[in-house]
Amino acid sequence: MPINPDRPGAFELGDIILISYKSFDGSGTPKRLSIRDLVQEFSIYESIDGKFITGDMTLLDATNAIQTLPITGFERVEFFFRTPGTKKGFNFSVKNGHPMFVYSLTNRQGVKPRAQMYTLKFISLEAIRNHQTRVSKAFTGEIDQIVSDVLVNFLKTKKDIQVEDTKGAFKFVMPRIKPTSVIEYVRKEAQSKNYRNSGFLFYENAMGFHFKSYEGHFCKADGSPRKVKAFYSPKVKNTGELGIYELQSVEDHKILQQFNTLNNVANGVYASKLITHDLFNKTFNEQEYDYNIEYGKQNHLEQDSNGDKRDNNGILPFFNYSSGETFGSLSEGMTFLKSTTSNVHNTHTQPDQNDILQKRVSQHIAANSLILEITIPGTTEINVGDIVHFSMPKYAEHQREDTKDQDKYLTGRYLISAARHHVSTQNKRHTLVLELIKDSFNVSYPEETMDLYTNNENDKGDIYLASEVDKYV
Repeated sequence: MPINPDRPGAFELGDIILISYKSFDGSGTPKRLSIRDLVQEFSIYESIDGKFITGDMTLLDATNAIQTLPITGFERVEFFFRTPGTKKGFNFSVKNGHPMFVYSLTNRQGVKPRAQMYTLKFISLEAIRNHQTRVSKAFTGEIDQIVSDVLVNFLKTKKDIQVEDTKGAFKFVMPRIKPTSVIEYVRKEAQSKNYRNSGFLFYENAMGFHFKSYEGHFCKADGSPRKVKAFYSPKVKNTGELGIYELQSVEDHKILQQFNTLNNVANGVYASKLITHDLFNKTFNEQEYDYNIEYGKQNHLEQDSNGDKRDNNGILPFFNYSSGETFGSLSEGMTFLKSTTSNVHNTHTQPDQNDILQKRVSQHIAANSLILEITIPGTTEINVGDIVHFSMPKYAEHQREDTKDQDKYLTGRYLISAARHHVSTQNKRHTLVLELIKDSFNVSYPEETMDLYTNNENDKGDIYLASEVDKYV
């Protein structure tokens, strides 16, 4: 990350232009209106679950720009925004970027006799096209190529597209559905060519559109870990030190969720059963999924010192839960039903559900079981989908032998799952709020073979008839 010689939270912001659908004086040139001096603050949002970049800006308007342009909800907004000294940023310019579409005006209210305040919301133009387009087509081939086809030929994007190689060639018939519905359908059927997984993500960030698996985010195609983009930790504020120290200091942090065992049990993260039915061959098949067994077959955020897979640092410790059963062996908690009928498309086979569905569900929910939120000085050098390191304080009395003084489980590598860039033009400060997720730990949870659950509870409960109880109360 480049060192900013000025101050943390500094930013470069070009002119902000609203571009109307109306031409200027009938010349054929779109009418343009600068609102740079009216904008009090703005935010830009990225998310691995959001598909498109969104944003909003708050204006203090004493020029009646609403009627001057007029603002109707069919405008584009153009501006360029980045951290000084960096090359990466949000380029929404007409000349060499991609303007955003203004789709909503909210919270309009008078604040002075001759001034009003309101919020304009904007989104990528592809999001508008998504609701204007239907896909009726039979796709044949690799899923990564199908996703590229949909983005280029149906969403008409001119942005960069990064796709991870997928395994197998299949045929899918799409019955007049939205482009993102096509991508969502094939996303759930995709398997990586490089890893034994099926958990794919589709989203947009400042660099363009991405179609990648969780493991594709965690490591490279050869299995080596991806580099950490930044190292963040809570630090003493106002030390006078500039550079990396201030840029990577955490102003605020919170653990939004550390675990949810009930949710994980109910949705098949730890264990599940898959029942498949082949109507053509008239056969049924059952398959059980055990998190403890499957975990070591995949790459995770935390690997060993050589960058290789580990099999003991996941979110589910191995222990004797009930009479020799582990949480991973109790597969009746979640049952999936899926058709695997052969010869649906003649020579084209269907994706192998025995190697997809249970892995995808488990991996996705497990990766989102631990969620942190940190607030840091703004930078456009990192985006959703990047890997960062966060050092969690231990919140205990300091021990001299513990030189790091960190939470040994929660400190480590995280995937950025959501980002909110907030810019105050009044305070001249850029703040970045990151949502971080993690699927594994640096230090493994302890294992236990002794049965500490079975018969370790009150066993004197009885059954009573309510009519009998009523006689004594």
